[in-house]
Amino acid sequence: MKKRLCFAPLLLAAAAGAAEFFVTPAGSDKNPGTAQAPFATIGRAAAAVNPGDTVKIGPGLYREQVTFKRSGKKDAPVTFAGTRGGKGEYLTIIEPPGMVLDKWASAPEIGPRVWKTPLAKRPDLVLMDGMRIVLINAGASELPPWPRAPSEIDGEMISGKLGPGTKRLPGLNYLQLPPDVRMKDSLFRGRKELLWPVIGNVLSCWNKGVLYVRFADAGKPEQHRFSVASGEGFTLRGASHLIFRDLFLRGSRCQFRLAQGAKENTVERCLLMHGSARVAVERGVKGTVIRDSVLTSGFIRGDFFQLRTNDDMRGGVLYRVFKRIMGSGSSDDIGVSDYGEGTRILGNVICKGLIGMDACGQKTEAAWNVVREMSSVGICTGAATSGKFHHNLVMNCGIPLRLHAFRHARADRVEYHYGNLFVQARNGGGFIYVHCTSHLAADAVNFDKKVNSRGRTVYTYKKNPPDPVDGGEFYIYHNTFWGGEQTAAFTVAYLRNRFSTSLPFFVFNNIFKDAPQLDTTGHFLTGPNVLYTFGTDLTAKERRDPAVSQVNKVVPAARTASIWNRNDLPGLPDLTLAPGSPALEAGLDVSRPFTANGKQIPALPGFSPGYFKGKAPAAGAFQEGESMVRFIDMYRRSEEALKMISELKKNTANDSNGGKK
Repeated sequence: MKKRLCFAPLLLAAAAGAAEFFVTPAGSDKNPGTAQAPFATIGRAAAAVNPGDTVKIGPGLYREQVTFKRSGKKDAPVTFAGTRGGKGEYLTIIEPPGMVLDKWASAPEIGPRVWKTPLAKRPDLVLMDGMRIVLINAGASELPPWPRAPSEIDGEMISGKLGPGTKRLPGLNYLQLPPDVRMKDSLFRGRKELLWPVIGNVLSCWNKGVLYVRFADAGKPEQHRFSVASGEGFTLRGASHLIFRDLFLRGSRCQFRLAQGAKENTVERCLLMHGSARVAVERGVKGTVIRDSVLTSGFIRGDFFQLRTNDDMRGGVLYRVFKRIMGSGSSDDIGVSDYGEGTRILGNVICKGLIGMDACGQKTEAAWNVVREMSSVGICTGAATSGKFHHNLVMNCGIPLRLHAFRHARADRVEYHYGNLFVQARNGGGFIYVHCTSHLAADAVNFDKKVNSRGRTVYTYKKNPPDPVDGGEFYIYHNTFWGGEQTAAFTVAYLRNRFSTSLPFFVFNNIFKDAPQLDTTGHFLTGPNVLYTFGTDLTAKERRDPAVSQVNKVVPAARTASIWNRNDLPGLPDLTLAPGSPALEAGLDVSRPFTANGKQIPALPGFSPGYFKGKAPAAGAFQEGESMVRFIDMYRRSEEALKMISELKKNTANDSNGGKK
C-alpha cells in the first residue's frame, strides 16, 4: 500500500496498576507474556487480562479462533492492539487454523478441468490465494446431479425452491458448465450474461466428503494456494469493555461476533475480510462501537461489485451468485449485521459485498461511513429499527437505502435519515425501496386471503382491520440523491393502494432525481423537495401524480446544472449549492417544531437553530456556503482502502500459509 490510511487516534488514560502483555508468533504460552518473554497466542493473553490491561500483538500470522470471556470496566477497558507498518499496512493478521489443501487429483467422472481432494466436513469458506471463491450452497450441493449440465442457466435453476420437483441446478452440474455459459434472469432485463469471468473462472462444491474445484480456463490447483476454514474469528460472549484496534481478521464465517449480553465493546481501525458477516451484533448486545475500519467480502473478483445498468449486468450476476448460488436465498454476506441496542457505526469504509449494513437494531447511529459497490443494499433497516442514519456517503449500490419489513412487527420504529449523499451512476439503480409483506407477519390478521381465477393467492386489506399494526415513522430529510434511474427515486404508491391510507413517510428537504413515482398521496408528507432530471424535461402532465409539482420544486433539464457548483472532484460530483441555486430557500426549518401539509411535526435531530442562511433552509445535504471537504476526504479514504485490498490480493498468496511458499 502506497498511502497511509488516516484514522483519528483514540486516547485513553491508563488505569492505575494496569499491566501490559505481549504476543508474538515466536513466543510461548508458557511465558509470562512480558516484552522479553511474550505469549504465542492471543487466546492465552485473553485469559490473563484484567481491567485496564493492554495486550500488544506483534507482527505475524496468528491462526486462532478466540472466545473472549474476561471483561474490562467502563473506566478501565482491556485493549488488544495490533501492529501497523510505516505506511499504515496491517501487520497483525488473524485467521482460523483452517486447512491448506495440497493433495489434488483430477475428477474426470465429474467433468474436464475439475479437481478433487478429500475433505471430511463441508467448510464455511474456500479461499484461493487468500481470496474467497464461490462455494456452492449446501442445498444445491446435496441435490442428485442431472444427466447433463445445461448450456444456459435461467432464473429457476438459480433461485428455485429446494424440495420435491425442484428446478434448482445441482451443485455438481455447476462444475460441468461450459466456459461460455450465460445466465438469463428477470433481473437482467432481457440480457444474457456470462458467468465464469464474473466469478474469476473458478468455483468449488463440497459433496459427500469431497471438495471439488472447477476452472473454466487452463488453471490447476497446484498453481494456487487453496485453503478452507470454518467457524468464527473473535467471539465476545458476554464480555464487556474490550477494545480491538489495528487488527486484520480474515477467513472466518464471521470476523467479530458479539453475543449473549456483550456490552460496551469497540472495534476500531481494523481490516475485516471474508465471511457471511464482518461484524455480527446479536440481540441483547448493548453499546457496541464499530469505527474507522475497513470491511469487505474479499471476493476473488471484487471489481465486479458494481452498479448494474442496462448495458452491463455483471453486478447483477454477482448479486445472484452471492444470494442464490453461494447463499441459500437469504442475504448472508453483510458488512455489519446489527440487531443490538445502542450500536454506533462510525467512519467506516464498507465495500465490495452483498449488503453494507443490516442495521436492524434499536437506538442505532450510523454516521460518516462510506458504503460503496454493494451488489444488493447499501443500508438496510428492519422491523424494529430505531435510530439516526446521517452524513453517510452511499455510492453505486443496487439499492442504496432499503426500509425492510414495513409493518412486520409490533415494535416502536422511528428512523431519521439526514445529511446523506446517495450517489449512483447516471441511469443506474434506484434510491429508496420499501419492503412490505406484512400479510405474512404481525399484520396478517388484517388481511383477507383468496385464490383468484389463475390459482394465485391474493391478500386484500380489510376495510375495518381488527388489529392494525403501526408502521412506525420514517423521516427522510436534507439528503442529496444524485444520478440513478429515471423512475426509481422513492415510491410507496403500491402500499397506499394496499392499505387505502397515507403512510408514515415524511420525505422533504431533499434533492431527488426527477421521478414520476414520487407521489404525494402515499406519504404523510412529500415535499417540499427539489426534483431534477439529467436528460428529459418531464412536465407535470407527464407525471402519474400531477400534484407532485404543486408541493415540490421541479427543475427542468435545461436548468439542472444550476443546482450545484461545477468543480472537478476526485470521483464525486460537486454537490455544493451554486449561487442562485433553485435548492436555496426551498426547504422547511427542522430545528424547531413546524407545521407542514396540515401536520404538526416536532423538531428533528441533526440541526440546531440557525443552521441556514436566508428565509428558509436549502434542500439537500448542504446549506449555502457549506463545503464537501469531509465527504471528499471520506471518498479518498475509501479509494485508499480499495487500493489496499487490491494489493492484498496480490500479496496474500505468500502469507496465507504462514509466509511459506
